[in-house]
Amino acid sequence: MGIVDTIRQEGKKLTKKQKMVADYMMMHPDEMAYLTLKDLSRRVGVTEITILNACQALGYGGLNDVKYEFRKELIIAEKTDVLEEKNDYNETVPAYELTDREQFLHTIGVEEIAQLEDYWSKVDVKRIFEAAELFFSYRRIILCGRGFSYLTAELLKNYLSYADIFTATVNTELNDSTYSLIAGVGKDTLIVAISFPDYYFMTTKLAKYAMEAKAKLLVITDREDAELAQYADFLLTVPTTTRCFLNTLSPVMMLMNLLGSALNILQSEKKARERERRKREIRKEGSHSFPKQLQEN
Repeated sequence: MGIVDTIRQEGKKLTKKQKMVADYMMMHPDEMAYLTLKDLSRRVGVTEITILNACQALGYGGLNDVKYEFRKELIIAEKTDVLEEKNDYNETVPAYELTDREQFLHTIGVEEIAQLEDYWSKVDVKRIFEAAELFFSYRRIILCGRGFSYLTAELLKNYLSYADIFTATVNTELNDSTYSLIAGVGKDTLIVAISFPDYYFMTTKLAKYAMEAKAKLLVITDREDAELAQYADFLLTVPTTTRCFLNTLSPVMMLMNLLGSALNILQSEKKARERERRKREIRKEGSHSFPKQLQEN
């Protein structure tokens, strides 16, 4: 039985205020995967104690267990929700999952492989090449993100350097570096905005500014209806939901490897064309270096 069905069944014995919490949970399943206790208290209009009591009355140890169950269901739904505030998350495995830790870890591995296979089955290779082409078209390229997303930006920066494309990375959590970036954004700039849960509002604000400044915006995120996606000139999505953490690296690594490989292929094609062009020039120059009579002989 899923978390929503459990809440619906067990909710009959809740107090009036606890029922407000339960109703909010059922109406906002995406948000419940990541909301903090403080945020939930503010949105429902009840105390944090009321929320904790509601979770226990529903049969869970606390809010973390409830979030875990919602997150587990989102693995199948392949959805996450946009948050506009920085939150700290305490990701712990509920006690009821620890009866057989080897089997539990095996289940996580199976889910990881299934998610990877599902993502690969939906990858549009042509679109990967189109995204890679963007990096050869702009004089200035800036990669930005925060936390997990910033690590992805750093990885992409390394792949770009292999293709002789040099970029800057900006951690949008560090205001000084973000503000210094804004000053130089324009039509000659490609901004690569990367944002995975928990989404960071400053990355979205920077993307909005880049759009207004007429910069080209490549967005990499986990869903097409993420807030950041609305500012994209070009969008790449990759699933990241996992039951134990906010994000899993596996599909993201696949996307970065595909994008890096596409960059390598395009760069190799570019160098091959340059070699052929140079050979033609040398042959042409050579044909003018000898008298016509010798050329005919």
